[in-house]
Amino acid sequence: MVRVTWAVLCSGFVAVLAQTLIIREALAIFSGNELVSGIILCFWLIWVGIGSLVFSSIKLRNDPLKIFSRLLWIICVLFVLSMCFIRMAHRVFALPFGEVIDLGRVVVISFLTLAPLCMVFGMLFPAASRVLQPEKVYLLEGFGAFVGGIGFSFLLINVLPPFGILLVSVVLLLLASFYIERRYWLFFIPLLLLSVFFRIDRIEFMLRRIQMKGQDLVALSESKYGAIAVTRSGDQYNVYTNGLYDFSYPDLLSSEEAVQYAMLLHAEPRRVLLIGGGPGGSINQVLKHSSIERVTYVELDPMLFEMGEEYLGTDLRNTEKLTVIFGDARHYIKNSTIHYDVIIVNLPDPVNVQINRFYTREFFAEAKNILQPGGLLSVRITAPPDIISPLFGQLLSTVQNTLNFSFDHIIALPVAGTMFIATDFVVQSNRIVETLSARIEARSLDLTYVSPYYFDYDLSNEKLDYLNGRIAETRGYINSDLKPVCYYFASILWGGILSEPLRRVFAGLYGLSPVFFLIPMLAVFFFYRRRSLVYLSVLAVGASEISAELILIVLFQAFFGYLYGWVGAIIAFYMLGLAVGTFSYVKSSFLKRNAIASLAQVELLLAAYFLIVVMVALFEPPLVNIVIPGLVFCGGLMGGLHFPLSISALRKEKAGFVYGIDLVGSSIGALVTAMILLPISGIVFTLVVFCLLNLFVGFGLFTIRTG
Repeated sequence: MVRVTWAVLCSGFVAVLAQTLIIREALAIFSGNELVSGIILCFWLIWVGIGSLVFSSIKLRNDPLKIFSRLLWIICVLFVLSMCFIRMAHRVFALPFGEVIDLGRVVVISFLTLAPLCMVFGMLFPAASRVLQPEKVYLLEGFGAFVGGIGFSFLLINVLPPFGILLVSVVLLLLASFYIERRYWLFFIPLLLLSVFFRIDRIEFMLRRIQMKGQDLVALSESKYGAIAVTRSGDQYNVYTNGLYDFSYPDLLSSEEAVQYAMLLHAEPRRVLLIGGGPGGSINQVLKHSSIERVTYVELDPMLFEMGEEYLGTDLRNTEKLTVIFGDARHYIKNSTIHYDVIIVNLPDPVNVQINRFYTREFFAEAKNILQPGGLLSVRITAPPDIISPLFGQLLSTVQNTLNFSFDHIIALPVAGTMFIATDFVVQSNRIVETLSARIEARSLDLTYVSPYYFDYDLSNEKLDYLNGRIAETRGYINSDLKPVCYYFASILWGGILSEPLRRVFAGLYGLSPVFFLIPMLAVFFFYRRRSLVYLSVLAVGASEISAELILIVLFQAFFGYLYGWVGAIIAFYMLGLAVGTFSYVKSSFLKRNAIASLAQVELLLAAYFLIVVMVALFEPPLVNIVIPGLVFCGGLMGGLHFPLSISALRKEKAGFVYGIDLVGSSIGALVTAMILLPISGIVFTLVVFCLLNLFVGFGLFTIRTG
C-alpha cells in the first residue's frame, strides 16, 4: 500500500502543476482574461468529473494497481500533447497573436486541450479508491496538490520555464508508475528525460517562436507577474504581456497622443505621474515640457522595464527628473504623500480585472486625492471615434459616468481611440484647439502628430459633437472594483469575442433584475424530505466552492494588483483545505454519527462563510494577500468535510459518482459565476446568491429522515 500512497501523492502534485500551467498558458493565449479562464476551469472540472463517472460505471477485472499505473503513463503522454496543442493553437486556427480571440474558438481550443487529459485525471480517483479507502485517496490527493501548488509558486516558476516544469511532472509520474509495478530497471527512462534539462531554455524559446506566427521573437522572459515577449517588425519592437499587446517602440504617434493632450491642457505641469507605457516613449514625451520638475513612472514588473531598456535601446534609469517606482500603481497612489499636476493612465483597455482596477470609481477617487488643485487625470479607450456602436457607447458612457463621481468636468476627445480628460476646472470644448495650439507654440514643442496640422480633422466640431452625442444618448453604468462593468463590456461585448446574436443575449441578461437569478434556487424546495437532496447538496457545494475560489481570485487581483505568480499558491491553499477537512472527518467519530445532520451543518457553515467573504469584499482588510489565501483554505476545509460525509450518507460504492457530481457542480459554478453572475450582478450579489443556496440546502437536509 505504501507504493500506492506515494503514487496518489504524486498524482495530486502533478494535477495541480498541470492545472496551473494550462491556466497560465490560457491567460497568455486568451489575453489574460479571467472570464475566459473561468471557461477553462469549467472544462477542466467537467471533464475530470466525466472521467470519474465513466470509470466508476465500468466493471474491470484487471488488477487495480496495474490499471492505476497505466493511467499514470497515459497522463504523461496527454500532458505533453495538451501543452503542445495550446502552444500551437495560434498556428492551427490561424489566430492573430496579441489580439482578443472569439468565444467560439476559445471553446474549441479549451475542449481539445483539456478533454483527453482531464478525463484520465478523473479516472485516477475511482481507480485508487479500489485499492485504498476513498477518504484516504481524497486526503492524499489534496495534500499532494498543496505541495505542488506551493512548490510551483515559490520554487519551480522561479527556476524553470513552463516546459521544464512539464518535464519534472512527467519524470515524477513515470517514477511513481514504475515503483507501483516494481519495474525498477525502467528508471533509466525518466533519468534519460532529465538530460533534456540542459536544453530546456532553448526548447522553450523555440516553442514560443512557433506560437507567435508572423512575429520575429527576440526575447522571452517569465516573471511572477506574467510572460513577457519582445518581437521585432523591421525597425520596430513590440512588447506583449501575457499574450496581450502592450506597446511598441519607436511609435511616435501612440506615445505623443497618449501624453501630449493631457500635458497641453494643463496650464503649467510640474509634477507628472505616469502609469504604463514608459519604455515605449511616453516618459520622453513628458520630459519635452520645460516646466517639468519631477516625473514619477510606476511599473508593476521590473522585468518589463529591464527588457525595455535592453531591447528598445532606452536608458531611462539615469534620466534626470525621473523617478521609477516598481510596484502596484494603486498601492502607490493610496500611500503617496506627493501631489501631482497630471496623472496619465497609459494602459491597455480593461479586458481583465488587473487592468480594470484603473478604470473604477475607487481608483478615480484615489487619484483625485493626490492631484494638485487644478490638476487633471487622463485615461483612454481604443473605441473607434468615427463609428460608435451602441455597445461601444455604453462602454464610453460608463467610463464617463464613473469619472463623474470624482471630477466636476469630463472632456471626451476623439483621439488615441477615445481619450477622457477629468478635472475640476472648466475647459470649453469650443476652445480646445485654440488652447492646444497656443500652448504648443508657447512651450516651443516639436511635435509631429499632436499639432495644429491635424487638429482641424481630429478635433473638428463635427467629430467632437458626434462623440459626445453618442456618449450622452447611451445608458452608462458605474464601474467599480466589486462590479467590473468596463471589464464586462471590454472583454465580452467588445473585440469580436462574441457573435452578434450572443452579444444581444448577454446585453439582455445585463438588463435583467438581479432577482431573476434567485428564481432557479426555488427548485431546492422540491427535494425537501428526499434523500436525493444529498446529491443536490454535493452539486451545490461543488458549485459554491469553485465560485468562492473564483471570487477570491478576482478580489485578490482587484486588491493586490496581480495574480499570475499566485495562481499555484491559491490553488494549493484550497487543496490543503480539502486535505485537512478530509483528515478531520477521518479522525472524528462525532461527524460520523449522523452523516446527513453533519452535512446540513457544513452547508450552514458555508452560508456563513459567504457572508464573511462579503465583509472582506466591502471593507478590504489589511494584509489582504494573507486573508484571501486563508479564506480559500477555509472554503477547501468545508469541501473536504462535505465530500466524505456525502459518501457516508450514500454508501462507499457511490464514491466515484459523488466525486463526479461534485466536479460537475464545480464546472457549472465556474461557468455561471465567471460568465454571468460576476460581470452582470457583481461580486457582492454573487456571494449572496451562494449564501442563500447553501442556506436553503442546509435547512432541507434537516428534513430528511435518517431512520
